[in-house]
Amino acid sequence: MGTNRIRWWRGGFRSRMTCLAAIVAATVATAQERPPNIVFMLSDNVGFGELGAYGGGVLRGNPTPRLDRLAAEGTRFTNFNVEVECAPSRSALMTGRLPVRSGTGRFAGPGLPGGLPPWEITLAEVLSAAGYDTAIYGKWHLGDVPGRFPTDQGFDEWWGFPFSTDVSWYATSVGFDPSVAQVPYLLEGRKGESVRQVEPYTLEKRPLIDATIADKSVAYIEAHAKQERPFFLFVSWSLPHHPTLPHPDFKGRSGNGDFSDAIIEHDHRVGQVLDAIDRAGLADRTLVIYASDNGPDSADYPRVSFAGPFRGYLGSAYEGSIRTPMLTRWPGRVPAGRVDEKSVISGIDWLPTLCALTGTKINAADFEGEDVSAAWLGKGEHVRTKPLLWKTSAPQSAGAIREGQWKLHYPNSKRGELEIFDVVADPGEQHNLVKEHPDIVKRLSAKLEAWQATLPKAYDKGDAKDDDK
Repeated sequence: MGTNRIRWWRGGFRSRMTCLAAIVAATVATAQERPPNIVFMLSDNVGFGELGAYGGGVLRGNPTPRLDRLAAEGTRFTNFNVEVECAPSRSALMTGRLPVRSGTGRFAGPGLPGGLPPWEITLAEVLSAAGYDTAIYGKWHLGDVPGRFPTDQGFDEWWGFPFSTDVSWYATSVGFDPSVAQVPYLLEGRKGESVRQVEPYTLEKRPLIDATIADKSVAYIEAHAKQERPFFLFVSWSLPHHPTLPHPDFKGRSGNGDFSDAIIEHDHRVGQVLDAIDRAGLADRTLVIYASDNGPDSADYPRVSFAGPFRGYLGSAYEGSIRTPMLTRWPGRVPAGRVDEKSVISGIDWLPTLCALTGTKINAADFEGEDVSAAWLGKGEHVRTKPLLWKTSAPQSAGAIREGQWKLHYPNSKRGELEIFDVVADPGEQHNLVKEHPDIVKRLSAKLEAWQATLPKAYDKGDAKDDDK
């Protein structure tokens, strides 16, 4: 990713509009059939082993029958990779690019600068330019100021919150002063209008959030069931992120505490959306995607989500943090009952893959993700042409790189050691093979360092500017 490529992306508003206009022209010229609706459901910190289809469910004290059924109706992926925190995972999803390119390699807390810059082109903008209606309900986490809300970046409408769910306890924290820090609010807005505050996001409101996300998603599906235009609905759940408080209707349902109750609720909410698709007669015309943005968060101790056989928590680049569940369903197109255990897929692949599946023409060179649609459609495993790269939340540019079966972890400048694992033979990353494979360490180190050298410091800090004033 050279400086010319970076300058193009920083070219400002006119460059973005030129790109989107080209997408419209190319898509209209090549459209042969109505593209599918897309319902993308993203959970918040569900570990790889939490769902029954991935070895959890009843063994964890929280059965997940609706998600297990979704896995049976479509394809289950076992080598899907996200970023190390919530905000970068969502940035990767939206842009098809590595998050540090746009200053979204870390989350930005309330009142701090950051979020997805206006000059980035999002999945919602690409699909909107190609004729899709677009909506998001729930968590955004990519900006909390005008110009960086979802409705500024391709979504026709939004209801939800711009941060993580933990803001719900801010106002009740000891020492909280509303004259210094604003009380967090739930927000809503439409494209072309100002986002407005709906009500404070408090601990009392927190258990009700996913019921509202489900209700709004169901209503959206019903309202768009008979229209000709396809739609992209991003259902961005809050569960099971802390504070993990289930809806009153699910309190005590598991007999295993709030976390298990919340997982049971989460499974039910996913089922509500799936039922709405089926009732509307849209199943055959709708691509459904379910995934998690991160693995377990150690802040939830002692009851964290289950990472299955993997090591590590959110914030690291170990498999427990970055390998999560991913399910896809599209009857007649995505094979049912299939498990893809070999294709190595990343969140940065969603934009180019969804464009391929919807017939939306883009310039692949403008994105760092890869088109993995053949794997989604059961036409063979995806073999990556580029390594996967992560920049962790540790200081001093610690990072990791995966190429094929090999994964190299770079230590930060203060602690740790160089580690390399064969994540096929040793998915739990227990056996450091640095001494056994110095040649592979040298090769991957050179690639990781070359990549890190392309990361402008301004982007790293989240203060990239729009050059075109």
